[in-house]
Amino acid sequence: MGLLNGEVAFITGASKGIGRAIAEIFAREGALVAAAARSEGEIKELCRKIADAGGKAIGIKLDLRSEESVKNAVAMAQSELGPIDILVNNAGVLRLSKIVDTPTEVWDDLMDTNVRGVFLTCREVLPSMIGRKKGRIINIGSMAGRRGYEEQGAYCASKHALVGLSKVLSIETQKHGIRVHMLSPGGVLTELSRELRASRGESEDSTEWMTVDEIARAALYLCTQDGAAMTDELILRRFASEPWR
Repeated sequence: MGLLNGEVAFITGASKGIGRAIAEIFAREGALVAAAARSEGEIKELCRKIADAGGKAIGIKLDLRSEESVKNAVAMAQSELGPIDILVNNAGVLRLSKIVDTPTEVWDDLMDTNVRGVFLTCREVLPSMIGRKKGRIINIGSMAGRRGYEEQGAYCASKHALVGLSKVLSIETQKHGIRVHMLSPGGVLTELSRELRASRGESEDSTEWMTVDEIARAALYLCTQDGAAMTDELILRRFASEPWR
């Protein structure tokens, strides 16, 4: 019997990277997975892989920048799998640019996806969680939500905003039995970080960067916290980076 047996998990940005790794490990632990992303082909392939391994997953097309798309995606997940027990807000975008050179549309795209999209998914999922006095929300943050990095003005601003949103969300939902976690990793080997690694001269397979499987295992750990213990934010830094920063 898996750690998440029968739990319904809605995961955004599940077509690749961290989101895909979380979908796979949750499914292996018995969760019914709603894998949501913009890439329909990759989502279908993921669902086939999970089914072949004996799990259950449905693919849902989702554009976090569209309120209608978010509402439809959550409604579809609940209709096919049941009430959502775990919401993982993983989808995010990153663009490198100095603030003085950042186009308004790039700023808006990061804020719409990384912050507004999380707000929309939480707002759609919360009524059912509140009604059942049960639920867990994991917001995938970043070390960029705690520090500032050159050429990441829009990204850092969006991840700092996500920290604030998560804090208030925790306060407002605690009395309803809902647990809200932030999972904030540093450098991870993903497509999202490829441009960043290239700008630093880092290799594509650097052993100093974390893997998506390491982040997925941390997300699973958060889902095991059902007793008196509670983790508000789980920070994962690269072992090669400076400690306690």
